[in-house]
Amino acid sequence: MEIQQMFQKDINRSINGVIKVNQDDRDVLRQEVDEYVITEELRKHFRAFFNAYSRSFTHPTDDIGVWISGFFGSGKSHFLKILSYLLDSRQSAAYQVKESFHQKLADAPDICKAIDSSTAGETETILFNIDIEGPGEKDKTAVLRVFTKMFYNHLGFYGEDLKTARFEQFLSKQGKLDAFKKAFEQQLGETWEDSRDAFAFHEDAVVAAMQDVLGMSEASARDWFNGAEESQISIAQLVREIKEYVETKPAGYRLLFMVDEVGQYIGTDRDMLLNFQSIVEELGAKCHGQVWVMATGQEAIDQIIKVRQDEFSRIMARFKTRLSLSSSSVDEVIERRILAKTDDAKAALSRSYDDNAASLENLFVFKDAKSDIKAYRSKEEFQTDYPFVPYQFLLLQKAYYEIRKHGNAGKHLAGGERSMLSGFQEVAQAVQHEDENALAPFYRFYDSMVTFLDGSIRRVIDRCEKAARNGEGLEPLDVNVLKCLYLILYISDDIPANADNVMILMADRIAIDKVVARRKIQASLDRLLGQLSPATRIYTNLSPTMVNYEAGDSHV
Repeated sequence: MEIQQMFQKDINRSINGVIKVNQDDRDVLRQEVDEYVITEELRKHFRAFFNAYSRSFTHPTDDIGVWISGFFGSGKSHFLKILSYLLDSRQSAAYQVKESFHQKLADAPDICKAIDSSTAGETETILFNIDIEGPGEKDKTAVLRVFTKMFYNHLGFYGEDLKTARFEQFLSKQGKLDAFKKAFEQQLGETWEDSRDAFAFHEDAVVAAMQDVLGMSEASARDWFNGAEESQISIAQLVREIKEYVETKPAGYRLLFMVDEVGQYIGTDRDMLLNFQSIVEELGAKCHGQVWVMATGQEAIDQIIKVRQDEFSRIMARFKTRLSLSSSSVDEVIERRILAKTDDAKAALSRSYDDNAASLENLFVFKDAKSDIKAYRSKEEFQTDYPFVPYQFLLLQKAYYEIRKHGNAGKHLAGGERSMLSGFQEVAQAVQHEDENALAPFYRFYDSMVTFLDGSIRRVIDRCEKAARNGEGLEPLDVNVLKCLYLILYISDDIPANADNVMILMADRIAIDKVVARRKIQASLDRLLGQLSPATRIYTNLSPTMVNYEAGDSHV
């Protein structure tokens, strides 16, 4: 039986494995809702969140901060996005999100009840990735500026430029914004929305429209247009405007700022952390639970704060609802969305496991690796994870995190747009025509992320591929060994890069001769070290600590 025939769902179907918080494609959103897997861990997080959130409708609160943490690939961005679908009144109705979650949580009536009470009134969400929307030049007001920008954008104003947005806001309060847009278009021949990003270049059209709509003299209009406008807004002023906005809404209204990648954006920057804390604190104090801030970060909020002094204790209090997603949740999502098997496949895999149990147990014995780097623990786990091996879930997640942390990733991987889900799907597609005795070797995950890596990294592998292709002292196996070495470059504490471990990571069949396989890996390592001028230079260019080669001990 070919691997592609084993899965309940077509392994080649389109899956939105790359989570983008600003995605607005209807088909993608519908699929995300339909295929969202609520694991036991996520069930606990949904319960904790909705218990705290629904309580604010009957007991006004200042505790409006929610911090969602998790290792890279743990699904925190997806969790935040799903919450926005569920809570936003327009999206929830358009995609029947609440109905879908009632089915998913049919055995948890308490959560369903909390969802119903939380979504009874009108809710608007402002969902954004702060690493993408934030100003390129960070300073102590960077967080305030991006909150201001996104709030004005939500109101329909041009949040990219404060002067333009404040001008539109003034016209809107006067009830003359539409009239101004019409007058501007008559003057310029282009719509205001298409032209406002070049506001400074349309002085005559703007001045004429201001004269027509506001009754200003030409001199006064030009004075305003050319005058200096305060380019900053204070936290107090922004919160005051947000409060004025929510007070125009009916009882039970909620406005949610849902901010992805805050931990990545702020890091341990003292000024930005205080700026963020002050915004959350002021929104809680002034809006009493009508406005919430939900943020994601790779680290738990207390892990970020503990590197600083007691002055940060207040931000801890602002994020009383803390949800930490673990890797176990990721494993289950991948197993259920990608790897779910047919009954025939389970039967074939059961026979394969019975025939090869001893070989499997003997194969996955890593040298000096951490104890949680494990192989299959049972026949059921083999049926569930095949053609992958349990250790790969943990190692890939750590590899993604470390590659990103060390700055080797391009903007998409660094921006969180590369998920474990898509990585496993692409590797499964790569081995789909193999039989039930094949395995997915770890090096194949390199190909699933290669387009997101910096050019300096790709050139190393490309150079090796060219040498192997031209027969310049290297073989195709050497290319794959080099890919494997890159993936474990920064996780040597978990799995040392010795010949024995590389041999296991490279295993692509259940029953292999370990002695022969290790000999081939050792020969490959020798060729790499000898032919690439030398190979040590390749990885010392990436990291001075990558290569620690001792011929007698076979450490690379």
